[in-house]
Amino acid sequence: MANGKYIKNRNEWRKSYPIGIPRRPPVIITETKLGVDGNTYTSTFDLNNVIRHRDKYELLGDPFDITNLLGEYDEDLIHFNNESYKSFNYNFTFSSNPTVVYSQYIPDSTQPNTENINIYGISRNASGGVVALSAPYSGTIRYRAAYAPSYPSYFTGTLASIAPTAGVFIASVDREVPDNQSFVTASWATLASVSPIPFKSPYDDNSNFDGNVALTTKYATLNSSGEVVEISAPMSSSIYILAVQ
Repeated sequence: MANGKYIKNRNEWRKSYPIGIPRRPPVIITETKLGVDGNTYTSTFDLNNVIRHRDKYELLGDPFDITNLLGEYDEDLIHFNNESYKSFNYNFTFSSNPTVVYSQYIPDSTQPNTENINIYGISRNASGGVVALSAPYSGTIRYRAAYAPSYPSYFTGTLASIAPTAGVFIASVDREVPDNQSFVTASWATLASVSPIPFKSPYDDNSNFDGNVALTTKYATLNSSGEVVEISAPMSSSIYILAVQ
């Protein structure tokens, strides 16, 4: 006769074998992202196995080194000794023709009444340029030359830099050609600053003999992407602008 304890509550006597957590079918996703080096990268994930994932990028070189993001920039002083024009060379050769602008720096104290001069470009290329003045002048003129494949771009000033182009800075450029007008609306790639500093220079690059003019910003027109430039006399040659943030 069978023992009654094996007849009652048979489930209590059943052997059980642990089989672990039931396996779930994979959930596969594929993502394609643009890396910081400009290449695209594709990654595949099983969401049942990956708790957390990040976008995949490839960093080349030192991630804190921005030199590979910089445009080409040069600035220096041009010295005049009772001269009204001068050719000069940059401190290096640009990979392409840069935007070049000029500003008066320090007049010679022994030559009074030479502060009020117009400065205008005659020509420029990848290695240097020619700058002219409205009257003979003794002292120094500062040039700023910048080139980048796209704008706005980061630049870094040379050892001769003074604010606002000392160290690393951001800038955009523009070229406008008035049609015998005394004003022109300039526009450049938008900067973050609502009030950038626009360095601007007229050029006599069309041999019209009309580059000898003064340029000023029309009141309350300067913004992050442009300004209205007032010209002291009608002109039909180029105006180049370097807007610095």
